[in-house]
Amino acid sequence: MMTEQELQTQKDQLIELVGVHVEKEKNMAPLAARILATLIVTCKQGATFEQLVADLGASKSTICTHLNNLEASGLIDYFTKPGDRKRYFIMTPNRLIQFIDEKVAKWEDDKTLHKELINYKTNVNEVYKNEPEKQCELNFHYNFLTFLDEATKVFTKLKNNLNEKHLINHNR
Repeated sequence: MMTEQELQTQKDQLIELVGVHVEKEKNMAPLAARILATLIVTCKQGATFEQLVADLGASKSTICTHLNNLEASGLIDYFTKPGDRKRYFIMTPNRLIQFIDEKVAKWEDDKTLHKELINYKTNVNEVYKNEPEKQCELNFHYNFLTFLDEATKVFTKLKNNLNEKHLINHNR
């Protein structure tokens, strides 16, 4: 069984790992990414402003600026507890669903692009049907479209499961 200190070490390492990933994936400032990573790891209990300042070792003004930007971008939210004046920051509850919608929309754009490429390359192949060295390969585009269709189905299923779980938890 892990001790609290070992658990904290694991948490700190995970925050750094997730932070670096978010920083690269979202082209986000390093500290903003670490704040987001902290909130991902912290789960539904949230993290207070004071905890973020202490845990991340950054100035209050810098943490405040990043929190305001993250909140304005819809990535984080906060809640309060009765009798407690502190704000507890969390990931926006439906952020995963928003992420899925964004990813699927991007894939739809990718599908449109690859269909246009297939159309063009098919025309090239028809024009140069007797000159194989000038013909285009189409298999990648077809395989990529198949991948995008399958990935979209999986993400849609995940979204439906999340929505269903949200409804169940919301009704409790």
